[in-house]
Amino acid sequence: MNDASQLATAMVALAFTAMLLVTGQWFVDYRLQHDRAPMTVMATLRLSHSPRK
Repeated sequence: MNDASQLATAMVALAFTAMLLVTGQWFVDYRLQHDRAPMTVMATLRLSHSPRK
């Protein structure tokens, strides 16, 4: 492989990684704001109101 090809491959890999990080963060933010799952709420309530020993 010549240097230009290696550089192009590295740039594509970096761009793909950055895109995955950004879209992953958007997905997590969206899920935290909009999709509060009932089981998550129940688990949170159960843990917060559990009796102490």
